[in-house]
Amino acid sequence: MRTRLPFSVLSVCILIVASAPLSAQSTAEARKSYDAALRDARRAFLRCDATQMAMVTEDYTGVNEDGHVTKGRAAELKADRDFCAANTITAWDVTTSNFRSSGPIAWAAGTLRMTWKEKASGKMRSLEGRYLATYARQPDGTWQQQYFMSAPGTAMK
Repeated sequence: MRTRLPFSVLSVCILIVASAPLSAQSTAEARKSYDAALRDARRAFLRCDATQMAMVTEDYTGVNEDGHVTKGRAAELKADRDFCAANTITAWDVTTSNFRSSGPIAWAAGTLRMTWKEKASGKMRSLEGRYLATYARQPDGTWQQQYFMSAPGTAMK
């Protein structure tokens, strides 16, 4: 049986990217914040901390490589909790090839790879793909993922 992955598990963008006030922040400064948040996100994934994995806006929309759509933070959080209850993430790596910011919006694109172990069967699984995500700056100055789309790079094993 194929495991449906929550979008944030595949995503770089489950993170809150702390930032200086955006009006004074260049794309280079925003990228620094983003890279630091990726390090935090990696730790959250490897701990399978569903709350930190689902750091998305309330109106979040994600589309995975199968065309499955997740709408809203509550749905993403539930999917992350369900995934973590059934699996142990053993590796989560992201390579960001493009990043830009402008005002209250930023976007990132690149590749991602994740491996996990199914708790019930002990079987190891992996997924590699490409992603595109947009972020919205929140009133508290953090960034949250608002939209996410993934495309398969290789078939899930």
